[in-house]
Amino acid sequence: MFGARCTWNFAPIEHQDKVTEIAQELNLKPLVIQLLINRGFETVEQIKKFLNPSDADLNDPFLMHDMQKAVEKIQAAIVAEKKIVVYGDYDADGITSTTLMYETLEQLGAEVEYYIPDRFKDGYGPNKDAYQRLIDGGAELIVTVDNGVSGIEAIQYANERHVDVIITDHHELPQKLPAAYAIVHPRYPGQDYPFGELAGVGVAFKLACALLDEVPQEMLDLVAIGTVADLVPLVSENRALVTFGLKMLQNTQRPGLIALYQVAGLTQSLINEENIGFGIAPRLNSLGRLKTGSIGVKLLTTLDEEKAQKIAQEVQQLNQKRQQLVEETTVAALTELESRRNNHLVNLVCHKGWHEGVLGIVASRLVEKTGRPSIVLSAFDNNAKGSGRSVVAFQLFDALDGHRDLMESFGGHHMACGLTVKLAKLDELQSILDQEAKKQKLDTIIKPSLKVDAKLSFNELDTELLTDLKKLAPYGNGNSKPVFAFSDYKVYGAKLIGQKKNHLKISLGIKGKKIDALAFSIGEKGNAIVADSGPLKFVGQLGQNVWQNKVRPQIIISDLLYQGLAVIDQRAKKLNQSMFTTKGTYVFFNEKLYYQVKDYLPASAGIIIGMNTPLGNLKTENLIFVDCPPSLEVFVAVLRKVPVALATLILYPYHPVYADGMPTRSDFAKTYRFVMTHPKIDIRNKLPQLAEYLAVKKELLIFMLQVFFEVGFVRMDNGLMTGCSSNQVVDLKEAPSYHSRQQLMEAEKLLITSKTDELKHWVLQHIIVEN
Repeated sequence: MFGARCTWNFAPIEHQDKVTEIAQELNLKPLVIQLLINRGFETVEQIKKFLNPSDADLNDPFLMHDMQKAVEKIQAAIVAEKKIVVYGDYDADGITSTTLMYETLEQLGAEVEYYIPDRFKDGYGPNKDAYQRLIDGGAELIVTVDNGVSGIEAIQYANERHVDVIITDHHELPQKLPAAYAIVHPRYPGQDYPFGELAGVGVAFKLACALLDEVPQEMLDLVAIGTVADLVPLVSENRALVTFGLKMLQNTQRPGLIALYQVAGLTQSLINEENIGFGIAPRLNSLGRLKTGSIGVKLLTTLDEEKAQKIAQEVQQLNQKRQQLVEETTVAALTELESRRNNHLVNLVCHKGWHEGVLGIVASRLVEKTGRPSIVLSAFDNNAKGSGRSVVAFQLFDALDGHRDLMESFGGHHMACGLTVKLAKLDELQSILDQEAKKQKLDTIIKPSLKVDAKLSFNELDTELLTDLKKLAPYGNGNSKPVFAFSDYKVYGAKLIGQKKNHLKISLGIKGKKIDALAFSIGEKGNAIVADSGPLKFVGQLGQNVWQNKVRPQIIISDLLYQGLAVIDQRAKKLNQSMFTTKGTYVFFNEKLYYQVKDYLPASAGIIIGMNTPLGNLKTENLIFVDCPPSLEVFVAVLRKVPVALATLILYPYHPVYADGMPTRSDFAKTYRFVMTHPKIDIRNKLPQLAEYLAVKKELLIFMLQVFFEVGFVRMDNGLMTGCSSNQVVDLKEAPSYHSRQQLMEAEKLLITSKTDELKHWVLQHIIVEN
């Protein structure tokens, strides 16, 4: 058994009379109305407004701070034929913001260029050296998009060179603002703009609306990409912008986007916010991570189809390289964490040579894998630079903000940060992170919370419900996709899929309805579920799978728990290195065998050697029995003391006895007679000859002589054996060796020679499951 990653908190089922009344009036499923009421939309008017975004949701751009001032300055620069430079950012929001502003100014007849900073040379935001190069190159007005409010030094330099800077930004405003000519920002203190959660591309779009004196519909495709990619709340004005933008994306004529769809395997007519989040945005983000974001602007602005396809192929290759780097670095980081076997509340890993552009993604992966805030750094010279990602319960920025003296540079917000620190101070940084985690009581939080919006029976699943649920989209931050607990279905099968067989696919159905449920990156847990999927419970989101232009519903599993146990039969008469790659706790009954194979074991492997390892608090998902136990009693003792979800049985017979059996009474008798009539037998050198003479196997002869020694029938003196006569009646079965052999034979008979089903049934009778 393994528990759920999160605590499932079910939304209340309330206001049933109101739900029924509104559902009838709006001709929507009651479940959908319940979801909307739980999200704060309690009247017919509120629900209609939410479900049907319109131009009325788009606020007057001139309500934004300094908008009028910015428009007049740009118009004057265009009339005076001054060179304008759009200064952007290297992520998807920055790339789309730059493209949008560049196209707007070009449409107005401006002499305009764009500049995307280099992540590694320029860093984020205004850079003094970059500004100097731009001004030396003839820039007479700089317009920032998706950055600027932190660029005090660079903007001061521009002022000294008599070049005005117009900032359009959406990031948190610092206490001290740069002396820019204009700061266009939706949350500027004291201004009256109604919605403060626009993405960088949203702010740029509002400036474009003000400059063009209309809503440029053809640019909404860019707005949708940047808004979804930047994870801003998809409510109010953002919801309207993305809704309109998705329609534009489904009908766009941009050669670059069409080429990007093709390399990403996306169907244009079905583009939605999930396609942006998982297909388009990662590819655009990979450019700034590995090369330059300016490639993205070229892709989005080109009108040449052949050029667009060529650039899209380059984007695809960079994204594949990014994926490979993320995978390799994540594996290395997890291996590093596992090798420490520590209890730090915050993960901190550092390694020389890790690519700086993927460290933020790797940090996110570590959070997913371990459930802990994670900082991943790459070492260079005497410093380490990288990114951190957090969990909801831990304010990462606040934790480090009071320790800026420890770091060379630092910035971020609640869930993420970037920093540079001296290598010599990494231990101190780890200590501070653990202390801050305890201050925020991270050590008392057992599981994160997951909101489950409703319970959904398979009987309720029909095309009408799926159609109504789509009306709640676009989903995202602030309007999350509903999570359901499913019931009343039959499991037809489960299998592991993907190149590494680390994703789980479950086939579900009832009364002719069939639907697949997918759980990604499930790891070793998948083996247990594939072996027996009956005890599985899960919650997930309803989605769609598009294959060869056919759309099928599917469930994406958000979290699961498994109340059963699987037994994997991997019994082997020979051992090889590949048997020791699985994560889990390895059980060795023979200590010598452990030392023979220990170098092959994973760094994170738990170890049990015989009954010498304390088992009181030990828990593991996979208990791997490497060799056959000396007795069934010992085997059961381990099974009953270590809670598991999966038991893997290799059961290598290190000293097999069952095939040879037990010596007969005749074997014992003739051996006894011989030792009593032949004193001082050279047992060291003559054992093979003695076995041949007595016509018994050498292994059985050794066993019988051991029994004789234990009951006092023989004595040993410097390698010479002599019989000892006795008038007492001795029961050879009372000898320890005889008893041990009987127990080992019994264990081997069941554990090694039985059929798989018989073995599994016996193990399941004696095992306890993880709580």
